[in-house]
Amino acid sequence: MIIFKPKKSIFLLPSILFLLFFVFSFCEAATLYLIPQSQNIYQGDSLIIDLCIDTESEEINTAEVNLNFSPDLFEIIEFNKGDSVFTLWPEEPELKDNIISFTGGVPGGFQGTGSLLKINLRAKETGQTTIFFKNDSRVLLNDGEGTLAELNLSEGNYEVSKKPEGLIVISSRNCPDQNKWYNSKTLHIHWDLIEGAEYSYLLSRDPLAEPDETVDKPEGELMWMGDMEYDLKTEGDGVYYFALRSRLPNEDWSKEVSRFRAMIDSTPPQDFKPEIGQESSVFEGKYFLSFATTDKTSGIDYYEVREGKGDWKIAESPYLLKDQSLKSKILVKAVDKAGNEKIAEISPLPKYFTYETILLILIGIAVALWLIKKIKSQKFNRHK
Repeated sequence: MIIFKPKKSIFLLPSILFLLFFVFSFCEAATLYLIPQSQNIYQGDSLIIDLCIDTESEEINTAEVNLNFSPDLFEIIEFNKGDSVFTLWPEEPELKDNIISFTGGVPGGFQGTGSLLKINLRAKETGQTTIFFKNDSRVLLNDGEGTLAELNLSEGNYEVSKKPEGLIVISSRNCPDQNKWYNSKTLHIHWDLIEGAEYSYLLSRDPLAEPDETVDKPEGELMWMGDMEYDLKTEGDGVYYFALRSRLPNEDWSKEVSRFRAMIDSTPPQDFKPEIGQESSVFEGKYFLSFATTDKTSGIDYYEVREGKGDWKIAESPYLLKDQSLKSKILVKAVDKAGNEKIAEISPLPKYFTYETILLILIGIAVALWLIKKIKSQKFNRHK
């Protein structure tokens, strides 16, 4: 097991986040903002933009967000709700007519700073673009009256340029696709060495972090230049960025920085409890299954249901049960985007029991208790 952590591996919040909070601390209104606020990326690479909120001193429970987005430079790879402060999504994120829109809510309210939604974008053309929150975005206070919060809206500026020739190509054996989540607890990094070159590098949570101009020399078991493996058990799940620059003999450090992103989620979705329901307006009054859970990092990818000894089937809530007698054991599996699983179980009812018979028994017990109480009361009155 590799436990070495290089001296220049930093796992701190981006400095730009601190600056944003410092600026916004003088504003009384809630603020919708983007992280990063600006970034230059190469054509063909991808960029994760985090849509965030700072509620200031207010407590909110709902947001209706409309974000101006031009698809000329970027295409959307994925909307990620994994670590959102929202747990309810009346309107799922979608792109329509150059507007990314969604509605999210959080029962009980939320106060503070947090992520609403992450958008993974791929740069397809060179140029510059501005992404901004539209004025019709709304945030509602958690005051029971649906009061609109006053809002500050920010924007982000992004530039896409062609990759320079000779840029070092970084790869990973266990996390090869930068746009896919992996449930690994380690990160392998590789690049081809150039004869005579020296290197400076770092691993960080900050997409904008750059290595300094100090030569790095790997230390630790199985850690050598051009082929490294980081142990991430201590640092935990999340998005990591490896940044690298080089210097040839008798030359200055390269201005261009090579980067590689790895998205790590080794934690299963949260525990949940499926429930059996029956309503006349749903599935013609037949028994159905309802279920939901969350995953704090990569987000839920899909659910599967298994009744008795049957096969697992992809399912959505509500799910019409095949066994309407409710005598089969029911398993519900939640799978996140990294492939981690969480399984919940509902045991079958005892033989000859149905929910109707249980309800009748409970009613019978209640009636019996009422009769016993009435008889005792009558006896008491006769002895007075």
